[in-house]
Amino acid sequence: MTKEWGERTAILANLLNPAFCGEILRRFIKGYNDKSDNKASFILCFIVLPLVLHKETREELPKTTANHLLTWIDSKDALFINFPNRVKDMKPYTKEALIFLLNQKAIFFDEESKIETVPFRKKKFNGEGIEEVEEILKKAEFLGKWLTKAEDIKTLFSFLRITP
Repeated sequence: MTKEWGERTAILANLLNPAFCGEILRRFIKGYNDKSDNKASFILCFIVLPLVLHKETREELPKTTANHLLTWIDSKDALFINFPNRVKDMKPYTKEALIFLLNQKAIFFDEESKIETVPFRKKKFNGEGIEEVEEILKKAEFLGKWLTKAEDIKTLFSFLRITP
């Protein structure tokens, strides 16, 4: 359950606010949809924040989509030992971000219940310490492109030790 705004610490409120998490998900969805004939699945959104906000995992993501996704996950076993808990912990923030995006009309569900983004210009951030924010958003878009190579969501989730 997400905490009410008054109960969130400043760090939690800044890092996991629905606008920022929503932008991460929107970049992921756009990356996925631009690379695939299929549109992004709702269920995939729940692994995005635990992957790109976890610094160690984000830093280990490959530079190109040429690496086989399941082989990479298998080779980085230590990163995924606690992954099911990360997904569970981030689930309320993912839901909150998706609701935010829907309310802002930044995403919509098509007739097959797949997620699409409304055309947008990538926001350019500025200020102190913005490099990590830019890296997170870049990795989210990369992850979207890379996950188009996952043939089967059930197999992917099995490798990640989670159940849909």
